[in-house]
Amino acid sequence: MITFLKGNLAYKGESPAGGVYLVVDVGGVGYQVMTNAPSYLQAPALNEPILVHTSLIVREDLMQLVGFLSREERDLFDILGTASGVGAKVALALMSELSVSELAAAIMSGNHKRLTSAKGVGPKLAQKIAIELKDKMSKWRNEKVDLHHYDMDDTLGTKTPAFEEAETVLLSLGYSMEEVYQGLRHIQSASEQAETLTSEEVLQQVLKYLATHPVK
Repeated sequence: MITFLKGNLAYKGESPAGGVYLVVDVGGVGYQVMTNAPSYLQAPALNEPILVHTSLIVREDLMQLVGFLSREERDLFDILGTASGVGAKVALALMSELSVSELAAAIMSGNHKRLTSAKGVGPKLAQKIAIELKDKMSKWRNEKVDLHHYDMDDTLGTKTPAFEEAETVLLSLGYSMEEVYQGLRHIQSASEQAETLTSEEVLQQVLKYLATHPVK
């Protein structure tokens, strides 16, 4: 299993079959890695150092590397691939259209309509993804965050499922407990309709707040 490649970006381009890819030069060997739009656009300049977190796909007629600039994206890609009907092309389409946090929030909240914004994902497939991956997505998020050392329930009051989902996503994205607490508390106090907000709305508002009110 090739879990990451560390080298220099040799070049990048669009595949004739669709999608985009990066070529990483590792000790004089070029590895072609299919990727999503964000990783493609955020890749460094040619010949600059790059670290790509990868997943190796092996089939009878294909051996292909898929990779991303963050480990979280690679892990999410692996989870998406466990849903029936979701291959590399569909997973990359989803991850090109929606961010990690948006995908996680949509799946955990059962918002399958949000998933249909990706090319090639119809209503039936979107529903299947939301149903099949909800538990796996929640488990993945919970495993990445240790909530035992900090309990925000007492200070935030009763949290709706939307707030709990947004909290899990924010923590898994690398925000500290204090940042998440401050952001969620602000939303609760600033919005008279906080209890009716969806997880995506809570997440968007907290991210917007933290962008302009960094925790020191």
